[in-house]
Amino acid sequence: MNFRLTAILFGTIFVLGAVLLVMSFTGGDAPPTDLLAEELAGAKPNEIDALELEREGGGKLRLVRTDKDKNRWEVAEPFIAKADPNAIGEIIAALLKAKPTTYPGLSGNPAVHGLQPVGLKVTLRKGAAASTINFGDVTLGGNKAVVFVTTSARSSRPMAVPRASVESLFRDVGGAKDGKAGDLTKWANDFRVKSVFAADTRGAGDDVTALTLSLKDKKLSLVRGGGGWVFVEPAGWAEADSAGDPGALPGTLTGVRQILGELTSLQALSGADFLDNPTPQDLEKYGVNVGNPDAIRVEILNKENEKTVAFIGKKDVPAVPAVPTAGPQPPSKWWVRVEGQPGILRANAGNLGGLTTIIQNPDPLRDRNLLTLDKNRIDGVDLANGAVKLRKVGAGQMAGWKLFGSPGDPQTAVGVDPFLAALTERRIIKSFPAPNAANFGPGEVTIKVWTDGFEPSTDPKADPKAEPKQKTAPITITFGKKQGDEINVRRVSADGKTTDYFLLPEKVKPPAGGEPVDLLAAATKPRLDYMDRDLKMFSSTMAGKLTVSGGLNFDLDRDDKIADKWTFAAPADQKGRTADAATVVGLLDILATTPSATRIIDENPTPEKLAEFGLGPVVGRAPMPGDLPAPRFKVVVALRGGDPTDKDRVYEFGKDADANSVYARQAGRPAVFTLPKFVAEKFTTADLRDKVIFTFDPTQVTSMDAGGWAGTNGFRIDLKFVKKDGVWSTVAPTPAGYTLDPAKVEAFLMTLSRTRVKTFKNDKSSGDYGILDPNHSLGFKVEFANRPGIIFTLGKPTDGDASYFGWTSIIPDADAKGVITVDAFPFKIYKEKPGAFAK
Repeated sequence: MNFRLTAILFGTIFVLGAVLLVMSFTGGDAPPTDLLAEELAGAKPNEIDALELEREGGGKLRLVRTDKDKNRWEVAEPFIAKADPNAIGEIIAALLKAKPTTYPGLSGNPAVHGLQPVGLKVTLRKGAAASTINFGDVTLGGNKAVVFVTTSARSSRPMAVPRASVESLFRDVGGAKDGKAGDLTKWANDFRVKSVFAADTRGAGDDVTALTLSLKDKKLSLVRGGGGWVFVEPAGWAEADSAGDPGALPGTLTGVRQILGELTSLQALSGADFLDNPTPQDLEKYGVNVGNPDAIRVEILNKENEKTVAFIGKKDVPAVPAVPTAGPQPPSKWWVRVEGQPGILRANAGNLGGLTTIIQNPDPLRDRNLLTLDKNRIDGVDLANGAVKLRKVGAGQMAGWKLFGSPGDPQTAVGVDPFLAALTERRIIKSFPAPNAANFGPGEVTIKVWTDGFEPSTDPKADPKAEPKQKTAPITITFGKKQGDEINVRRVSADGKTTDYFLLPEKVKPPAGGEPVDLLAAATKPRLDYMDRDLKMFSSTMAGKLTVSGGLNFDLDRDDKIADKWTFAAPADQKGRTADAATVVGLLDILATTPSATRIIDENPTPEKLAEFGLGPVVGRAPMPGDLPAPRFKVVVALRGGDPTDKDRVYEFGKDADANSVYARQAGRPAVFTLPKFVAEKFTTADLRDKVIFTFDPTQVTSMDAGGWAGTNGFRIDLKFVKKDGVWSTVAPTPAGYTLDPAKVEAFLMTLSRTRVKTFKNDKSSGDYGILDPNHSLGFKVEFANRPGIIFTLGKPTDGDASYFGWTSIIPDADAKGVITVDAFPFKIYKEKPGAFAK
């Protein structure tokens, strides 16, 4: 019974304690919500119209929303100034979400927690509704730190709020200080817009539409046009350069974006950078006093037609520390006065030192780009006063330049991109002379450039060779007279309303490097220089037949069964004989690896011109003795493969164009071009005789005679070797004591069976060969069991001792034409001494 009474008593005490705990932070009433700003429960931050702060002692700060759609705020009291919506919005959002927390040492006495009197009152207003939160002491303690508050709804009961939830209200973000909330709170300057100009600091002035800089009697004024920035003052200067010169010296301003980037980044770092009530002495000290001729007046208009006028005064010079600090130095700061805003501010800035220079001389800011265009969007160019018409045909990676305007067009054009890269290279204009008709006239060259100027036909029945239809007007550029290494240029805009005059360098180096482009030379090139010089290619491994007519006349067929074997089909006296495979492949390769002509001579030659080039018969008279054949010779390569439309390559060669080239044509295109002369010479001097002539099986040799060495020993030595039952031995007469090494005989025969002829000399009578001279010759006679024998004689060395002259009976009509050259290295040991066959 007593135990039950005790339990009831303790239960009652527990419930009473819980009620008192709730009352300790709610004021004792049962609230409809646990939010501090309960009168505005459910309100959203963008619905709050005003934020008011009152500090003990009478200080009042009132922040009001001036434009709900654009989220604009201003400081309405104690002065009027633009306010930062982000800084205000952060506090409003925090206060609308703030809730009390438990705190072990919480007292019911407001004075204990700095709430009587109240040090800071913060009021949120939404129309006629309002909620006030009173702030007292602020504690330290990391995530356990709190701020003591009462509210307009619960004014008699102190509550504890996590400091982190309302930290945005205080200057000391991070909770490093404690004390009275009124002493720690942000105030008017902390809420002011930190940026000097109403522009997006992240966009380097992309939202700016007009800029004016003034200093004393100088004025620079620019407006953004459809294609970029345009000068208003100085008048008549046309476009300004948006990007500027990346190679300019540090501190030099050469682009509008550079200037806007510096100006729109001007901002105070904190409220401490504002000076609310400067004295006249302060204004003069910082160079922003009204009427100061040395202050730079800056006027910026943004895309919302909001104008900001600011005066940039002196550079702030911080005190020099007693001990210089290492590492990056703090950024420059300048004193600024913003028209219509109270006080002045010290703004962070980068390169403002160049403003004075650019106002006094805006010339570096002028647009020095001849064509401020995307090169990839250029789809039409007329050159040489319209004689060369170039159009980009196709889309994406398949797009390419074509020539139009002549029979056989369109055809591939080459060499266009380097010229366009030079025309669109940045800042190539040297200067802007006054218009002068004397700089143009006879001899001037006009080109036209289109961007997105043509549209392909969508009619499936349209002629695929038709020129694309023009849809826009071109920019017209005229090259006039030269002045030293510069050229006078006149540019007329696509709409024809603007004419500008420049001096350009004669040569422009392309951005990717390489040879400089001569602008005038490129603009006056004839069509031929832009024609594709690529020849129709083939692989030598696909060749099945090679025919040459004129000069050398032969017809060769590739053997289908034996790899790399070619045989004569003509002339008749050579039919069936093997041609030298390496020489044939060399002839094919020189055509297959000559990818382009050296230059185009005539794209549609007349019969008279063909005769002049040696590629056609004489016109207007009967053939006469001494006339060269036309063409001089012809090469036909018949290809093996499955494409019935691509069966051969036909080349015609004419007269020599000069000392190093020859006129030529390729079947399938009428143009006459030049090729290196050595290409033709290969076909007129080729020796197709098979150089693999010592084709025998060394195991079938029955005997070998070797005789000579008179020049080495002073007398002739003759050796005879025979093979019986597979064993080599000597046969008398043999020098006394000579012991044969059979392996060396086998090695010699193997070497001889693999020997290739280097050259055919076709004449045995010359004494220079040493073949008939006993002091230089070394002869061999090789006999076989199943075929005629071979006679082979080595003579004098040649080719700087790299070869030996030789003679062999294998060659037809060998008595007169058996002289050859062979590689000296494998025979040198045998040529020098007879002991090469001995042990």
